[in-house]
Amino acid sequence: MSAAATIIRLQNLVSLSVSHIALNPVITASLLWILTKGPESVKEFLVSRSASLRDPVRFAKIVRTLKTLLVVGLLGKVNKQLNTIALNAWRLKSEKKRWKLTQEIAVVTGGCSGIGELTVKGLWKKSVKIVILDIQDLPSGLQNTGNIHYFKCDITDPAAVRETAKRIQATVGTPSILINNAGIGGAHAILDTSDEYLRKIFDVNLLSNWYTVKAFLPDMIAKNKGHIVTIASTASYAGVAGMVDYTATKAGVLAFHEGLNQELRLRYHAPNVLTTSIHPNWVKTPLIGEWETALRVAQQPIIEPQVVADAVVKQIASATGGQVFLPNTVSTVSHLRGLPNWFQEAFRATVGSVIVKSLK
Repeated sequence: MSAAATIIRLQNLVSLSVSHIALNPVITASLLWILTKGPESVKEFLVSRSASLRDPVRFAKIVRTLKTLLVVGLLGKVNKQLNTIALNAWRLKSEKKRWKLTQEIAVVTGGCSGIGELTVKGLWKKSVKIVILDIQDLPSGLQNTGNIHYFKCDITDPAAVRETAKRIQATVGTPSILINNAGIGGAHAILDTSDEYLRKIFDVNLLSNWYTVKAFLPDMIAKNKGHIVTIASTASYAGVAGMVDYTATKAGVLAFHEGLNQELRLRYHAPNVLTTSIHPNWVKTPLIGEWETALRVAQQPIIEPQVVADAVVKQIASATGGQVFLPNTVSTVSHLRGLPNWFQEAFRATVGSVIVKSLK
């Protein structure tokens, strides 16, 4: 394992430990109360087992540290709540009362395989009426299943998307949920990327989001109700050698998503049309098949597609917009652009070297 990979692995472990223990206000507040206000018998028990607690100077430092951690933890909780409010048009009240999943229609692009198929199954269990847009044939596991409708559609063709949207509205109903899930990717250097593939990956991963949103958003705006889910990536925040085309599309789709969220509030005055961006790290799909082994050797965390699908379904069921990182420990990648260039370059090189080594 490289030194850089070791550092990243340790960073993930430390981040997980800090967020779940040291910065948990319940834990720090409880410890602080026990040491300062708690029953004497409990304090005596702890003091008898810790030399640090018997030393007045060290005891004072421990109390100060716990107070600091408590404040930081509380600020973190407040920050998380403010983030949720901000991403829901600064709305304090939940819109959940307006949502009845059994009456909603969800469009899922790329719903015939991978994360999309699992998301479809998860929504089906919630009794949501689902419309799949895909160029792949409907898998046998989704055939002859009530509430699942399939439309063969090339989402990179804006005319085809518009025509399919009309057919959906005429035969199924008006969708209130749009999940832009379809995506492709692969490992290759910039100079080895063909013009045809470059156009295709931008069409599928980025431009199709425009086409589907333009087709289904107007009805959501008219009702001031809807939920648009964008499957982005942690790659939205970091260009990576060996997969520059993919990371460029994911950076673009995040910019599109952020702009959409702003226009809904500022241009269309439809703050109750929710938006959610999902940012998985490495997911065990054919997308990473070419370098999965190398990633595991480098101790990079790889999550199962079901984790992503479950997060999408959970977010929709909650009737709130947001930004979801999977696993949660990788949320720190969103801070990358604000860090010194030397750190950014080292971080990108750590991941990029794994991909580059897998190139043929």
